[in-house]
Amino acid sequence: MNSPKNVIGIDRLQSGSIIGLRKLSMSCVSVSSVNSWESIPIKVPARLTISDKIDDGVRLYTAQLVFRTCEEPVDIERMVYRCKTADGRYYLIGNNDRPYPVTTVNDTHPDNMRDSQLYEVNVNYTSACKIPYIQ
Repeated sequence: MNSPKNVIGIDRLQSGSIIGLRKLSMSCVSVSSVNSWESIPIKVPARLTISDKIDDGVRLYTAQLVFRTCEEPVDIERMVYRCKTADGRYYLIGNNDRPYPVTTVNDTHPDNMRDSQLYEVNVNYTSACKIPYIQ
């Protein structure tokens, strides 16, 4: 039986502020515990999709993170995201090198009171390296 893969928590950090990032394997990194991650209040669960494709003979990995939050996201450029799944695993979206994750925010003003009035945040990240989990 597979563990649940729902994203239940998201933290963020300026990419230039990440301390102690070390690559342990093709799909695993370690990050120093002294990093000051900023927790983002989200509507659980969020969606994280990790895919790969070959483009001009190069394998590219893409992570798409979509979440809803009640707080207006500010300072969204050059952020690194840490996503916690229900099984306790953390994924790292971005690092301190280019290309940085691209973050867009949708501010919805629905015509129906029952529809979501939360900010929808989309984070897209493409890299030649596999999207790692944090050990």
